[in-house]
This record gives sequence, structure tokens and C-alpha cells, in this order.
Amino acid sequence: MVARSLKCRGDLHGRPGCEMWATLVVARIRDREGNRDGCSAGGGKTMTYPLGWPVVTQSLMQRERWPGDYNSRGVPLVRPGQEVQADQAVMLLEKPDIAEAATGFPHAVSPSASYAGLSPSSEGAQIDCRYMQETVLAGMRGQVVDITHRGGVIIETRAAVIQGVIGAGNQVAGVLTVWNAGSSFPLPGNRPAEAGAILVIPGPLNYATLRQATGAGIVGVVASSISSRDLEDFLRANVIALINSNDVERAQAHLPSITLLFTEGLGTIAMPARTINLLRRYHGSIALLSGATSIRRSIFPELVISLAAREVQHNWRPVQPDPTLTIGSRVRICSGSHEGVTGEINYFFTHQQTFESDIRGRAAHLSLEDGSSLVIALAIIERIG
Repeated sequence: MVARSLKCRGDLHGRPGCEMWATLVVARIRDREGNRDGCSAGGGKTMTYPLGWPVVTQSLMQRERWPGDYNSRGVPLVRPGQEVQADQAVMLLEKPDIAEAATGFPHAVSPSASYAGLSPSSEGAQIDCRYMQETVLAGMRGQVVDITHRGGVIIETRAAVIQGVIGAGNQVAGVLTVWNAGSSFPLPGNRPAEAGAILVIPGPLNYATLRQATGAGIVGVVASSISSRDLEDFLRANVIALINSNDVERAQAHLPSITLLFTEGLGTIAMPARTINLLRRYHGSIALLSGATSIRRSIFPELVISLAAREVQHNWRPVQPDPTLTIGSRVRICSGSHEGVTGEINYFFTHQQTFESDIRGRAAHLSLEDGSSLVIALAIIERIG
């Protein structure tokens, strides 16, 4: 098992602007098949993402629709075998509310909300069961296959999936909205998207933008990266402790009510063109976003975008991502000074190579997108296509 080092900027040791490596063991468990220094010259297997690649254009999967809240309970509105649409209500989530001793309908509750055991017309009624009900949309198009003991709805869907390195927040559904870099956002007073949207920012995110998105009613943000300081300041939590938590839902309970996914992790790393293009392709579609990250339980953030009926043909076959490193594989460098750079493997070196750090290891020769070439250690590359 090799720890993935996520590059981050921040004053972790009281030195403003210092460059550090925060070694976060995230979804970077690499199966070396008995080879401790990387893949063999003939290729090897690197299990870097639960689905194999960070971006999967076609996948058949099952996901439980459950918006978190460990002390809530769900009342399913659908049954196994039923076909559902992404914008269809599939459950009522009963969430505990602050205890009220007052009689009648609580004046602080909007008319769209309802309480178990009490309706607006229940004059003089005492609240005996303080659960506020919230309608939960499917967020996925597909077939219901099961109902969990807590009332969650498991849906099988054919979808495009983007998997992140790190994230935070409960599962949310919203309209995927790609921010146009030519717009004036994030200047004060400008709304990046309608309330309830999942905002895509194809670049690094910062604290100020997060605060503005929260104020605009955005339910989720997908971005390339963020500094560790900005993320911790916004979440008001220690990132290392958060992603090391074994009780995922309890860990998310005290975070801000916006879900985050970072495709590249911590730092100021750009989003790969392949990821941006896929997100733009599905601009305006309803998607399901989960930011929960737990090393101990191998849970990582993901964005699920159900394919439209016209995209699912009779001869449709899900993509089976192969993480094996072979000649011709498209790969991304996941650590070091070239982190985030993508290229294609030309050949594997038979003998170990010596790198700038004076460390020797297995290596490959890459042809990069800009036409240049690079010799890189196998231990820090991951297959993306």
C-alpha cells in the first residue's frame, strides 16, 4: 500500500506561503502484485479509484439514495422494480427538529414543510413527534432494486461517473451547472447559478467563492482543487481527522450544508480537459453528488450523471475500466512537480531509473499532450484511459 501525497499550499507550520506535502492516504491503494517498487517492465496493476478510472463515461451501477443525517429516517415513496426519473421524489426524509413546546403550527416553519403528527390546520395540537419531513429526489434515472432498513432507496442506473480525490458533505441532487469562465462571478452580487444547483468550477476553488456559493443556495460544488487552509477554514474541521473518521455520517453532520468534490485534491491543480468536457456535455442535467470521504471505509466522493434514454442503446455496453499500466495507456501523474499532467506510455524501462531525488525506481517514458516527453516513476502515475 502506497500513500498518495497530495500537494498543498498553506501555513501548516506557521510559515505563510510555504510549500508542503500533506500525505493523505486517500483512494490511492496500489496493488503491486508483489512488486514493492512499482509495476514490472511489462506492465502492472494500480488500483487508484473504486471504479478503476477517475472518469467513466458509461457504467452500470447501484447506489443508495440517502442524503445522510445519521439520526434521520426515510419513508420510501417507491417500490422495488419501479422505474424512476432523476427529478422524481423517491422518499420523505424525517429529520429531528428542535424541540418545540408551543402549540399549533410552528410559526418559524415554511408552509412547504410538514411535521409528523401535525398539520397547519391542527389548531391547538401539541407536537408529539418532532420530525420535519423533507422530500428527496432520486437524482438518478433507473430502476429501484431495493429499500434499505433505514428507508434508503437503492437505484440501478446507467451513468457517467466522475470520482474525486477528496470531498465533504452529504449526498445531494441538483442541476449540473458549469460556470462560464467569461462571466463576472465570483464578484459580489452575482449569482453563479440558481439555488439548488450543483455548480462546476473547472479550476481551483477558494474560501470566498465557497462562502458566496453557500449564500446563493448552491447545494454542491465540483472543482479541481483547493488549498488545505481554505478547505479547513470553510469546513471548520481538521481535514486529516475528517477523512480518517470511521463514522462517515456522524463526521458530516456538523459540516456546512453544501457538498464538495475535488477532482485533483488539495493545492492549485487544474482540472483535466477530459473531465471538463464531460461536465460540459451534461450541463443542465440532474446529477447526484456525494462528498463523503473516509479512508478507513474506502469511501470517496463521486458525481453520478444518469444517461438519457437516447444515450442508452440496445447494444449499449458499460465501460470496464482497466487500471493495468500498458504501452499506449493514457495516464496522469498524481504527485510531484508534474502533478496533474497527462500523457501516453511509450515504453517501460527494463532497469530502474534514478530520479532528481536520488531515488531509484521503475519508470516509464511518456509522450505528453504538448508534444514533449518525460521519464516518470511508475509509483506516481495512474491510468485514466
